[in-house]
Amino acid sequence: MRRTSSSSSVRRRPSFAATVGLVQNDIKRVIAYSTCSQLGYMFVAAGAGVYGAAMFHLFTHAFFKAMLFLGAGSVIHAMHHEQDMRHYGGLRRYVPYTFWAMLIGTLAITGVGIPLTYVGFAGFLSKDAIVETAWASGSGFAFWALVIAAAMTAFYSWRLMFLTFWGAPRWGHAGHAAGHGHHAGHEDAHDGSHHAHHHEPHESPWTMTLPLAVLALGAVFAGMVWHKDFFGDHERMVSFFHMPHHAEVGSEARAGDGEHEPVAATTATPEEAAAEDGTAHAEAAVDAAAEGEAIPAPELGGAIAMNAESEHVLDAAHHAPAWVKLSPFLAMLLGTGLAWLFYIRRPDLPAALARTQAPLYRFLLNKWYFDEIYDAVFVRGAQALGRLFWRGGDGAAIDGTINGIALGAVPTFTRIASRLQSGYVFHYAFAMVIGLAVLLTWITVFGGAN
Repeated sequence: MRRTSSSSSVRRRPSFAATVGLVQNDIKRVIAYSTCSQLGYMFVAAGAGVYGAAMFHLFTHAFFKAMLFLGAGSVIHAMHHEQDMRHYGGLRRYVPYTFWAMLIGTLAITGVGIPLTYVGFAGFLSKDAIVETAWASGSGFAFWALVIAAAMTAFYSWRLMFLTFWGAPRWGHAGHAAGHGHHAGHEDAHDGSHHAHHHEPHESPWTMTLPLAVLALGAVFAGMVWHKDFFGDHERMVSFFHMPHHAEVGSEARAGDGEHEPVAATTATPEEAAAEDGTAHAEAAVDAAAEGEAIPAPELGGAIAMNAESEHVLDAAHHAPAWVKLSPFLAMLLGTGLAWLFYIRRPDLPAALARTQAPLYRFLLNKWYFDEIYDAVFVRGAQALGRLFWRGGDGAAIDGTINGIALGAVPTFTRIASRLQSGYVFHYAFAMVIGLAVLLTWITVFGGAN
């Protein structure tokens, strides 16, 4: 049976983050929302039960996303801490090493490769595998959401590249006027402080570019080299994850049991068997803890890599029709083409579109107003709850009780006790005699032999 239990919010996550990344102007924010989108891919794969595909994309994503973040840092260093991409432009001539690293990272995250083969950048193999498994899991919504997200990923990734490394410089004296005219339609006004620096950009030192070169190797070859270690040849997967073979573990257990007593036939379901294994491990852990020994680790049983259901989904994805396998590649081409049209061929289109579609632009620029909603629901809600406990609980109940005792009961008791202080010695002597009589009576009745 195909798994379709991945939640709707998880399936929408790649598209949500991708739409936000379309209009961000801070170079680090674009890459950050790209990370949210790529994490959505991983969650979709996990929701489909294909954990190997999710782990594979996490593995390849680490290379090209780390390189993109470090490349963005190199650009910011070259631009003297400027992070607004609208104040960049034409930087590939000034920071060539950073440019090539960012280009490789962009090719990897957008999924460039040779369709219907296993030849391509890291993201081509891992991301496309998730799209295919989403189709194979039977969730058409998840499949199309990922395809659309792939198009948007290509758009905002190449938008970053075109705004940063292509076009006329929009920094310093030469690009001041061009920067105002090119993006006049955006709601973010150009602050004069952004143009305070007029230094020429420069390449970063080797201590910053060398890690880019190392990560570039992973962004190019990680997918092709380690593809079968995550979902492919079973023997390679078992060796890669250092897991015991199911057959060997089962045969050893049966052989050990056979030395003492014959193995009884069982009709337990897989769920019952798993529960029994979990109970046995829990009992072993309790016994080990009681004796002061190390708690034994549970057997992985290959669950992190493969299970029967994920094998079924992977098999269906492997035999997916050609249009399914080509969908993410075509979406990548569409997003790349639109980015080229908007920021190279017709650079006036973004500003015009931002003016004509102002509500949508503001909606995306403000991240679907997620921060405002979060602030209204959680932040202000927590503050209101805190004020309730502060004023009603701490102020009224606790402080009120303490103040009531201190200001009410104590003065009342003091006034009553003060009446005994008459100032006459014979009153005090009479009280001592009465007290002594009471004490002697108590001892006589209850003390001694009694």
